[in-house]
Amino acid sequence: MWAVLAVVVFVAAIQAAATVYGLAGPVEGLAKDFVGRPVTGEVKVAALALALMCMPARLRLPFIGVVVGTEILFNAERFAAGTSLHFGNGVMWGLVALAAYAGLRLTGRERVAAYKAAGVAGILIVANACSAVWLGLTMEALPYVADHFVEVADRALGSPSWVMGRFVHEHGWYLWLITKVYTYLPVGAAVVAFFQLRRSSTEGFPRHHIVRSFILIGAIGPVVYFLFPVVGPAYAFGNEVAGAGWMNIWPHVVPTSLEPVSAYFSQAAPRNCMPSLHTAWATAILLHALRGPRLLKAFGVLWWVFTISATLGLGAHYGVDLVAGLVFALTLEAALVRPEDGWHPRRIATVVGGSLAFVAILLAIRYLSVSMAQSGYFAAVALLGTVAVMAAAYARIARPPSPGGVVAVPPVGERALAA
Repeated sequence: MWAVLAVVVFVAAIQAAATVYGLAGPVEGLAKDFVGRPVTGEVKVAALALALMCMPARLRLPFIGVVVGTEILFNAERFAAGTSLHFGNGVMWGLVALAAYAGLRLTGRERVAAYKAAGVAGILIVANACSAVWLGLTMEALPYVADHFVEVADRALGSPSWVMGRFVHEHGWYLWLITKVYTYLPVGAAVVAFFQLRRSSTEGFPRHHIVRSFILIGAIGPVVYFLFPVVGPAYAFGNEVAGAGWMNIWPHVVPTSLEPVSAYFSQAAPRNCMPSLHTAWATAILLHALRGPRLLKAFGVLWWVFTISATLGLGAHYGVDLVAGLVFALTLEAALVRPEDGWHPRRIATVVGGSLAFVAILLAIRYLSVSMAQSGYFAAVALLGTVAVMAAAYARIARPPSPGGVVAVPPVGERALAA
């Protein structure tokens, strides 16, 4: 109940902010999902897959029937009107029908499973609708961006976006591959969720799963966009938005100026670089995948590598964005993993330390960028060392030693029924 109330309040707040700036809010977006031309893509596919894997098995065929039947009705009208066909309305009405049926006809564990199936899928769709509006708000509210500071600080790492950008643009097959991985990030999460939630209708939800991590990363991370607006090298130093860049040199020429300033940038680009949430989400996929079978581990590693390559090679992020995203993800996962162990001193120290490290990285980029660029290897060692320390601290929480001194790895199938 409290979760539902929190979602309603959050949507209302985003809607109010959008109204102030004259933007279409999440309410309008969700209304289109139901009765208009919905926003489709990987999020709807992932939501549909999540609902199917979490609901009681006997409801899957009727649910698919509702989704397909609704899609046929909406697209029959579009066909008659001579407009292009579309997908998405059926998913929304199918989720509503599932929740209504659970409330009217189901009891016990089946009702809980059906409610959670509809809720998990619905929250994913609502979160996506809010995030789209949030990005629009960053463009309206933040005309000045700090890319100069980030680019200068990034020289401490060797300007990796320039390096990877040149590599992928010289290897078309790799550019195609990482573009697909970058675009279909929610599908990667759905693959991990399948292994974690495929028996949730009979055994209950695990107390810690990838969907919860994804939603919390997406809810907390974007707040930093308003504190540290950055558009990314392909925008600020390239031609991603024609004529908008300060200089069209990415990825071939690294800037040389050591006088960073906050400067106006075109409002055609979202300020969504710091921290890199693609990196944070991919790291969550990796951490959850490493708790699964061997095939899932390999999938998680490859997905993480390709995502990191994409964030840099597509010019979406600087290297220090990724460092911030890694620290952010590890801190959040340290707070969530193995909830059955409670808030012991090691967890508290890791979460507090990770939070302080994250803030320190942001402050250093903003106020010590020139010093970082001129520090030789010192800043790079400090940044990468912080990530290494956080990874080690997280590992100690996720894989605590057993009484006999052997590291205990909790299986993916470890379940706890929700109250």
